[in-house]
Amino acid sequence: MDKYYNKHYITADDQGRITDGWSDGPHPERDTAGAICINEQGGYQFKLFPGGEENPALHDMDGIPLWRWDGERVLLRAEEALEADRLPGLKAAKLEELSAACNAAITAGCGVTLSDGSTGHISLTAEDQINLTNACAVVEGGAQAYPYHIDGQLCALYPAADILAMGRAATAHKLHHTTYYNHLAAWVRRCETFDELSGITYGAALPEDLARSMTAIISAAGGGIDAV
Repeated sequence: MDKYYNKHYITADDQGRITDGWSDGPHPERDTAGAICINEQGGYQFKLFPGGEENPALHDMDGIPLWRWDGERVLLRAEEALEADRLPGLKAAKLEELSAACNAAITAGCGVTLSDGSTGHISLTAEDQINLTNACAVVEGGAQAYPYHIDGQLCALYPAADILAMGRAATAHKLHHTTYYNHLAAWVRRCETFDELSGITYGAALPEDLARSMTAIISAAGGGIDAV
């Protein structure tokens, strides 16, 4: 009795990365248009190689193709190629991480020096920012004082000069962190390796060209570069 064989197929993208693979044994209905037959005398289950593992993993846990087709044979992809494929997803995750850190730094607030020389700290949650903006608008409209609070202290009536000092400190603080994040994001987007990307953290010193750019922006806005 003649032995019955199954055909094994793969599909590959324009870079040769193997995106799918199957046997026409369990999948006789699969459309093979555009597919590559890698074995015309295979067994019932799909294999990348004769004698190889049945239905092997074609992607890693991140969905990155593990194998490539060079036009004649199936080859394991180099780790450098896998890393290059992972970078876009890793960059997106890094940007989310840095954005969250930036928001936390902003809402944590900043120090402020009042007209009598005393110092304090103001929080800058979204609600705090709205309240402070409203307070500044009132004193800019002519009010001589306005009730506000320094962290850890009771609400008090502060002179207009102090309310405006709080507003300026908050504006400079937020400008610093949003500008710093913007430059970190530019650094992330130009990374070409995982090692470079993993070294970027909130608070890291910017590369020289980005540091110059940030300094110029903050200086043009009339502020100084504070420590992150």
